[in-house]
Amino acid sequence: MNSDTYSITFLIGSMKLFVIIPGYNEQFYLEQLLEKVTKITRSIIFVDDGSTDKSTKIAAKYTRHVLSHLVNLGKGAAMMTGAEYAFRVLNADAVVFLDSDDQHDPIHLPEFEKKLKKFHIVFGVRNLGSDMPLGRFLGNKSASVLLNLLFGAYIPDVPSGYKGMTKKAFNKLKWKSSGYEVETEIAVRVAQLRMPFGIVDIQSIYHDRDKGLTLLDGAHITQKIIQWRFGL
Repeated sequence: MNSDTYSITFLIGSMKLFVIIPGYNEQFYLEQLLEKVTKITRSIIFVDDGSTDKSTKIAAKYTRHVLSHLVNLGKGAAMMTGAEYAFRVLNADAVVFLDSDDQHDPIHLPEFEKKLKKFHIVFGVRNLGSDMPLGRFLGNKSASVLLNLLFGAYIPDVPSGYKGMTKKAFNKLKWKSSGYEVETEIAVRVAQLRMPFGIVDIQSIYHDRDKGLTLLDGAHITQKIIQWRFGL
């Protein structure tokens, strides 16, 4: 199958969609993730957030859209760089964000494309069951409950980095967070604006069970939700 066949995958139904992968020193898992993604689409934007490893060289083998920060600015900043490039330069209709550590299965990308034809924002929701480390489960659940209590919207998996949005949603959301709290800010903004959202049930791949959201991270998310609610 040639590259042209891949590139039209997300043009079906007149939607021009790009997959944005922000990354910082993820050379160990990046290549296997990109191999999976390119089986579905070649419409990929990789944003290197000041890596000191071979991330950019690896990404360049799979896409010509490789953007680089000179220094590490944070995940939220990398997501913003990728989204602005997609919508302003490539004239995309929608984007889907994928974490670069291969913990998101690209097999769900067609489901996001389908849902983005109905909703301007779509959240990937992990099964909060036995496969998820306990610390992540407790952190995720507490964030969702607090968001519901303070903003009246229940988003099942607030910290999930697997999400999609249209250009219209991006223009409304325009997050300010530069770090990992960006996922929480997006969820809060969706709740504040009462934006209807879609959900895609996703599988997660836990390479490192100690990596990712911890109870301490969950406490930080809780703090940020309260700050955004009361304008602190």
